[in-house]
Amino acid sequence: MSSFSSNEDSFNAMEKRNWEQGFEAYDAGFGPLTSQTIPTLLNEAGYPPSRGATSDVRLLDVATGPGFVLSKAVDFARSGSYSPSTIHLTGLDVTENFIDMAKHRIEDQLKETSSSCLELDFVIGSAETLPFDDCAFTSVTCNFGILHFFRPREFLRESLRVLKPGGRLSFSCWAPPSLTEGFRIALASISEAGSPNVEGLPAGPDFFDFGDADQSRDAMQEIGFEDTRSVLLSDMTWNSVDGGEDLYNVLLKGTSRTREMLLKQTAEETKNIKDLMARKYIAITDHGSRPLRMPALITSGQKPYEA
Repeated sequence: MSSFSSNEDSFNAMEKRNWEQGFEAYDAGFGPLTSQTIPTLLNEAGYPPSRGATSDVRLLDVATGPGFVLSKAVDFARSGSYSPSTIHLTGLDVTENFIDMAKHRIEDQLKETSSSCLELDFVIGSAETLPFDDCAFTSVTCNFGILHFFRPREFLRESLRVLKPGGRLSFSCWAPPSLTEGFRIALASISEAGSPNVEGLPAGPDFFDFGDADQSRDAMQEIGFEDTRSVLLSDMTWNSVDGGEDLYNVLLKGTSRTREMLLKQTAEETKNIKDLMARKYIAITDHGSRPLRMPALITSGQKPYEA
């Protein structure tokens, strides 16, 4: 086995392990923040369809996590007028715990609707080898999931494959730390008070690669997407985090790579990191008078129509 393959296996195992145990912490800590992208994410993927649409709509949400994207998609479906078309929603994730959480969230919604045109299913699988036929979906979304793929371009390629001609993919990624205050506090504190280069942490793609609009659009175009565009959501704020200690705990319990980095610090480094994060939080937010600014970039593109 090559060292590249071994590192890929280690990276994917780390991601799966941490999401199997961190799903509830992510739901509570990141959910109110990451949900802020969803209306734009869905719109950029061409969902919901225009009123009066008659063809079937098939949306795939990759790395569906707690099911926030599909939950909003259900809301849109219930408020629209799409008959006689069918809206089929599919959520894919690598962990069963997230799938179960998403199922429960959305099944509760479906009990409240009498719509007969709405279908829903969930699949456990990899974003880099999507277990679906070619040209199966009209829209594909991925809300921050691309940050956790070892081969993010394989996800883009697979999304192109499973989209129908004219269908759209949209995905979100955090803006760089210069703009995302929560990540800037954490990464600077680890660098200044701890060890940023810990042993045993599987190497992976740069976490913020797709937070660059030019790089994101270029990657999509290289794979074959057209009509690519990016939207920076600059008004997103982290209202569910209150203080540096709270930020530390959310990152420790509700992330993957950052969690691993924090766990590998010594006891003294951990104390120093926590103290510095608390001070930086106070300085950046003017003693907590405002929430952390956490902008995100949404990039989208269309599968060309067949000639």
